[in-house]
Amino acid sequence: MSRISNRKLTLLLVFSIVLSFGSVYGQKDEKQVKKGKLRELTKDSLALIIRTQAGSNSETPDTNFTYEKYMNFLQKVSDKKKYLVLPIDEFRKVVDSTRIVIGLRHDVDLDLGKALCLSEVEKSMGFRSTYYILHTANYYLSDPGNKAVHTDAILPILKYMQDESGFEIGWHNDLVTIQVIYNIDPVEFLHQELAWLRDNGLKITGTASHGSSYCRANSYLNYYFFNECSDPPTGLGKFPNNKTIPIDSKNITIKKGNLSDFGLEYEAYFLNNNKYFSDASIENGKRWDIGMLDLNALKPGDRVIILLHPIYWHKGLNLADIKSFTIPGQKSSVINSVDSSVTVIMPIGTPLKQLTPSFLLSPGAYSKCFGSLQFAGSSTNDYEKPVTYTVYAENRNSKKMWTVHVKNPDPSECAFESFTIAGLTKKVNIDAKNRTIKVKVSDEADLSALIPTFTLSPGATAKIKSIVQKSSGVKTDFTSPVIYRITGEDSVTTREWTVIIKK
Repeated sequence: MSRISNRKLTLLLVFSIVLSFGSVYGQKDEKQVKKGKLRELTKDSLALIIRTQAGSNSETPDTNFTYEKYMNFLQKVSDKKKYLVLPIDEFRKVVDSTRIVIGLRHDVDLDLGKALCLSEVEKSMGFRSTYYILHTANYYLSDPGNKAVHTDAILPILKYMQDESGFEIGWHNDLVTIQVIYNIDPVEFLHQELAWLRDNGLKITGTASHGSSYCRANSYLNYYFFNECSDPPTGLGKFPNNKTIPIDSKNITIKKGNLSDFGLEYEAYFLNNNKYFSDASIENGKRWDIGMLDLNALKPGDRVIILLHPIYWHKGLNLADIKSFTIPGQKSSVINSVDSSVTVIMPIGTPLKQLTPSFLLSPGAYSKCFGSLQFAGSSTNDYEKPVTYTVYAENRNSKKMWTVHVKNPDPSECAFESFTIAGLTKKVNIDAKNRTIKVKVSDEADLSALIPTFTLSPGATAKIKSIVQKSSGVKTDFTSPVIYRITGEDSVTTREWTVIIKK
C-alpha cells in the first residue's frame, strides 16, 4: 500500500503556512527543485499562502476530516479492476460498465495551501483529481478588496499541480456574484482571466459553480451565467432568480454567455452521473464525510462524483493525552502529564473491581484497555491493580501508554504529597522516610514572606503550631526551619514534618 509518512504530512502542513518546496520533500527533491524539475515557488507565492492561511485554522478541526482517513478511502478504491478514479474532465468522457467510475472533484474555496496539501496526499497514493480555483478568494487576488485584479503568485502553484502532479485545474465560477455584488462585467472578466491563465500554460476546460452566501441571500446560482445552465433539470439546485436578481430595490439582468464562447467544455454540475456525494452537505447538523460513503452500495457501471473541499481537511493530530479522568464518587483525581499517569482517590472502603470512569482524550484520539476499546461513561474495569490505557492519536500513528492508579487511602496517612513555592522553586526534595522537605529558591526570594503551595494525603490537615495551613494561603516565615503537624483523615494519627528553605 502506498503511504505518506507522518513526518512528510507534518512537513506538508508546515509548508502550507511558511516553508518552500525544499523543506517539504527532503534533500533528494531539493536537488530536483534546483534543477528545475519541480517548479520552485516564488517568494510571492509563499507570502500568498501565508496570507490566505491566516485564521483558517481558528476552529477545532472535525476529526472525521483527516488526511489519514482520506488515505484509507483512497486505498479502498485503488483496486483498478473494480474502480476507475479520474479528474472530472476525463470522467465525463469515460463510460465503463465493468467498473465503478468515480470523478474526484475539489472546490478550492478559500485556502490554496490546503489544496496543495490535499493534492500531495492524493499524489502519494497514485491518484489524480480536479481542483477548481475560486477567482473571488483572497489567494487569487493582488488586493482582497479588488475582485477584478488577479495575482501572478498563484501561477507557480497551479502549474506545479498541473504539470508535475497531473491534476486538472478548473474555474470555480463566481461570475454572477461579481456582476451583481461587485459591479464587474462578468463576460469581459471571464475572457480576460481565462486568457491570462491559458497564456501561462494552464489548460482550463471546465467550470464548477460556486455557492456563496450571496447566492443564498439573493436566490441565484452562479451557473446561471451560462445559457446552457440557466434552466437546470429537476434534481439540481434551482433558485428562482435565473434571469434577473433584485438588489437594492432594483432588478439586475444577469449577463450571460455560452460555454463555447470561452473555450469551456463542461459545467461540473451538468455531467452524466447517477451518484453524487459532497462534504458541503449537512444532515441533522452533521457534515457529510468520506467515511459515510458505503462503497458496497455501488455497483459496476455507476458513475459517481465526489466533491471534497480541501479547507475542511487536515493532518491528523499526534496528541495522545488523557485530558480528564473521573470516577463517580471519587474524592480527587490528578493527571500527571510528565509520567503519563492518573491517580484517583476514592472514599475509604470503596470496592475497586467494577468501576466505570468518564474521561476526555485529545481530539480524535481513542483508547484501549486489555485489548478492548474504552468508552467514557460505559467501559468498566478492575482497578485493584494499576490499569494501562493505550491512547492512540487522531493520526493513528502516534500512541501513548497511560497508567491509571485508583486508590483507597489509608486514613492514617499524614504526609506531604507535593510542596512548591510558586515561581521561585529551584529544587524540591521531599524525604518521606525522614519527613523532611528541602527547597532551594532564588537569591531574590524573601524567606520571611513566602506562600507555599502543597498537597497532603487525602483527608489530612496541616497546622503550624495551632494555626491551620491552607495551600496557597497566607505568607509564612521560612528564615528558620518550619515544623508542620499533619493529622490524618482518621483525626488521630499525627506526624511532624520539617520544611527547610534556603537560597
